[in-house]
Amino acid sequence: MSASKDLEGLVNQIANAKNDRMVLMNSLKENFGRIKEDTRGLRHESVSLLKSIAGNRKEMAQTLHRQLDKDRTSLDMTAKERRKKTAIDHNNRSDSIRELKNALRSDLKDYETDRMADAKEDKAYRLEGIQTIKSEIGRMQEDVQTSLKQIRNYQKKMGDELSSFLKTFVSDIKVNEKGRKSSVNDFLKSVKTELSAMSSAWEKVLSGVSLNDHPVIQEDAGPEKDKEDDTSEEPEGQMLPDWEIEAEAGYENGPIKEKVMSTLSDYSEGLKMTQLAELLDIEQWRLLIPVMRDLLESNQIKKEGALYFTS
Repeated sequence: MSASKDLEGLVNQIANAKNDRMVLMNSLKENFGRIKEDTRGLRHESVSLLKSIAGNRKEMAQTLHRQLDKDRTSLDMTAKERRKKTAIDHNNRSDSIRELKNALRSDLKDYETDRMADAKEDKAYRLEGIQTIKSEIGRMQEDVQTSLKQIRNYQKKMGDELSSFLKTFVSDIKVNEKGRKSSVNDFLKSVKTELSAMSSAWEKVLSGVSLNDHPVIQEDAGPEKDKEDDTSEEPEGQMLPDWEIEAEAGYENGPIKEKVMSTLSDYSEGLKMTQLAELLDIEQWRLLIPVMRDLLESNQIKKEGALYFTS
């Protein structure tokens, strides 16, 4: 019973380990999906930022062009007036335009420098974020591999323990079965030895019985089964000698009575004493006479003619 419980506990542990592994895998999938979504969001934000920078640059260029267009219109409108001015005014105007262009070029150059610096800084920031994400993913992969390795080792350990337990269990069963067979064989041998010894004792006793003291049993008059039909097979009305009383007392607590009762219970139609001796593998059926008489006196069995029945 404890072995089945231990086996059931091992199976439950294996199922729990499998469930834990499924939970871990689902958690990893969720984390990986979340990281993927975050990476996609960062990339989207970066693209949006670049687009925004490009849009601002384009808008600024358009603003400058519009401003230049306005300036050109204004210049065209005042061209006639400027022509009337002296050469000094023309030179000053040219210098102003030149300074304005130089300032514009300087502003554009500064803007381009700042834009390149910002782009470089943003790229470095994005690369650093990507590297951090890669490192985190690598660490998570290592953790997953370590967990899977531990799970495999644990499963292998549990499998080895279960295999060892089953081998020990089967070996114990074989040893117990072997011991049981040995005990049964020893019991049968002891019974056979006891019956053989009693048979020899009965033969010696019967060979020394006087004709004046006991009825003569003629063994050559016919088969033994025919003799059992004669009601004189059991000398119930005669006094038993001391040797028969001692032999009968030997069955008081022996296994023969149990075997007789067990055999008679299997035959509801009854058995003769010779048939019972044959079923019990007893060579001399007369050895059962004191046993049957004792069972009859204790009302454990009953007799009808030459047949015996369980009560």
